[in-house]
Amino acid sequence: MNDGSILTKEKLHEQLIELKSIDKQWNQSVYISSSGGSGGKRLFFATDIKQNLLQRQILVDMMLEQNIISHNDICLNLFHSNNIYRSFEIFNDFCSMANCTTLPMGDDANDEDILKIIEYFKPNILMGPPYRLMQLAFFIEKQSKKEIKFEKIYFACESLDENKQRFFKRIFHCSLYIGFYGSAEVGVFACQLPKYSSTKIYLYPKELVHIEIINSKIIVTNLIRKRNQLIRFDTGDLGQFISNNKHDKYGLIEIFHSERLIMIQNETLSKSDIEEIMKHMDLIEWQLIIDCISHTKNNQILLLFKYVKSELISNDILEKNIRNSLQKFFDTALSNLSDQLILQFESIQFKDLIRDKTSNKLLKIIDRRV
Repeated sequence: MNDGSILTKEKLHEQLIELKSIDKQWNQSVYISSSGGSGGKRLFFATDIKQNLLQRQILVDMMLEQNIISHNDICLNLFHSNNIYRSFEIFNDFCSMANCTTLPMGDDANDEDILKIIEYFKPNILMGPPYRLMQLAFFIEKQSKKEIKFEKIYFACESLDENKQRFFKRIFHCSLYIGFYGSAEVGVFACQLPKYSSTKIYLYPKELVHIEIINSKIIVTNLIRKRNQLIRFDTGDLGQFISNNKHDKYGLIEIFHSERLIMIQNETLSKSDIEEIMKHMDLIEWQLIIDCISHTKNNQILLLFKYVKSELISNDILEKNIRNSLQKFFDTALSNLSDQLILQFESIQFKDLIRDKTSNKLLKIIDRRV
């Protein structure tokens, strides 16, 4: 990458295939991790084991110094671990390196068993992807005599919107949400300070990564990896730097949203634009499924919007509000295709949301045309 070019996910995939063909020891003494949840090809990443541990230690040192975690904490871990997907293990490592107690239950643990562990060990930090924390919150809500309280919630893998934050505050009596940022390619390299809870501002160690913002794109170079280097990698997210002391060993970055675009014939849909509309709706969760309708003359496209609503809200009123907002958006974004679009709605249960088979992440937009 000495030519100053930017490394895309597609180019990285080519490099991984090339590495496997030219390096007979590519799979020895390495930490293997897997991508998952964002669609496209599944990739495996090989990182030097010692360098991988050093990356985590640098992040934990920052967390300790900034009072994000302490040796007094007791952390309940509900992250996912399966099929070489590592989020569960990553957060166990963070706790061990910080010399704090971890309760490694995992996302497939039974809610009743989790509640027993909570009552016995009294953890003060709850960790997991928002979808799994929501599932636990639904369960606890039905236990009328149970009052659960956490000081902090650590989340990753998915965003934590305002509706979920309000729900967690009511069920978990917690209003401090600490997000972690990274990817399977780069690893976890940033997290939020307590004072930036509920924002999109993250702190990162400058000795761990060098970050560039080019046309709002977040470009990351991992400074720790000497083997299988990752230089000027396009994360696929947009953001900006937040001013702080440039001589400080930590940097601040605000992450706007994913740059992911969905092609529909010659038009594009932005995932972030749809998310912006949905955050104003009183929904627990949603998914958009894009599909072709067979046996039609003009290649009609189905946009099936599935949603999970509060029991207190009428389907008719909610669907009317969503339909009006989405119809207006699609008429603008897909103006040349308005005659070909069919917009449908389906109210579903939280457990029926579609998830990625590898990471168990909630898939917000599912394109079934490919």
